[in-house]
Amino acid sequence: SHKIRKKRIFNPKIITLTMIRQTSIILALSSLITLPTALSFTISSAKVPQRTFLSHLSQSSSRSSDTDTDNTNTDNNNDNGWAAWAITNGISTTPKLTIRAPSAEERGKGGVFASESISALEVIATIPNNLVIAASSPFMPQRAIKAASEAKNFSWALDLTAATLAALHPIEGEGVEKQSWVSSWADGGWATNGEDLGDSKWGADGVTGCLMSTGSDNDHNIYAKFRMPCHPAVFRSSVGLALLTKSTDQEALDALTFRGKVYRSMRDALAPLVTEPMERKKGSINEKRRWDVADALSKVLSRATMVQLEGNATGAIIPLHERLAQCDERGENVKVIAGDDDTIKILALRDIEAGEAITRDYNTAPRLDGDDTEGGLRLLLQFGLPPSAW
Repeated sequence: SHKIRKKRIFNPKIITLTMIRQTSIILALSSLITLPTALSFTISSAKVPQRTFLSHLSQSSSRSSDTDTDNTNTDNNNDNGWAAWAITNGISTTPKLTIRAPSAEERGKGGVFASESISALEVIATIPNNLVIAASSPFMPQRAIKAASEAKNFSWALDLTAATLAALHPIEGEGVEKQSWVSSWADGGWATNGEDLGDSKWGADGVTGCLMSTGSDNDHNIYAKFRMPCHPAVFRSSVGLALLTKSTDQEALDALTFRGKVYRSMRDALAPLVTEPMERKKGSINEKRRWDVADALSKVLSRATMVQLEGNATGAIIPLHERLAQCDERGENVKVIAGDDDTIKILALRDIEAGEAITRDYNTAPRLDGDDTEGGLRLLLQFGLPPSAW
């Protein structure tokens, strides 16, 4: 009897698919090798060389003393955009304050100081209620309430993001007083700006809109064949985030994928609130609207506080308070309270010395339902705070 030998059939299609999968894995892993230098951003000046995000964060602590130099000098009141908007809309502040624009190292949090000694319980600022963005019906237009009601999951973050988008994109019959303030928000949580991720295939160039809007709820299955737990840009960013905050890779990955899931639960419901999407180099009008929802959510999370409004604890964003620096070991030196005259007041909790920063405690700020991050991971990811604030 003759043994029949089966011929090995050469199938170029199978070979090609195998090579593609192997190449994808190699590219993804090799990109992680250059992670410390790739996580960079460029200071907005042609004369300033690029610096890595890691070196920028490490320098921010040493530069904080330079930032605090002579904060009693009233010449530092140079945040003209804020001053003009505040005066026009009836915000009053004590003359004992110095207000300047936050520095690059402060990442949007800081620039408010005592130019003179402030006594405990002294009112630092009074803000009319109509300038507050709040996650409650009296403060939200009906179209924002309706949009939020169509989301997959309900939360304070959903309502506050809907209210923020409505303030940023007012329609006829709605107040426009908050629009310029909201449009001035440049900073948010980590990776709101692509510069935090660096210029590379799986960095800023690999995200769709921003990091929060990158990927899908089915990424685990989509990328499992490439031995990756999620979208490559999110995976690579999680390794960098863990490195920056000294958290575990899994903690950072879980935090990023969780934020993405929360965003997608409200994305389609809130996108119609965006009447004029931000100009971007790519994307359709609908894609840009959805990306603007992610941008708004990240900036909302980095600014939110809880305040008693009409007898209920409500998530809110309060002018001036939303940009205060993180407190030190002494704790925050101001708090917000609702006044009896349709205003919100920022009140000194203790005596504040001349030159001292006006601060709040971001550790006590509201967090997403289900978010269990702590320490540097939360303070950087949600609020964008530099290491000097951890």
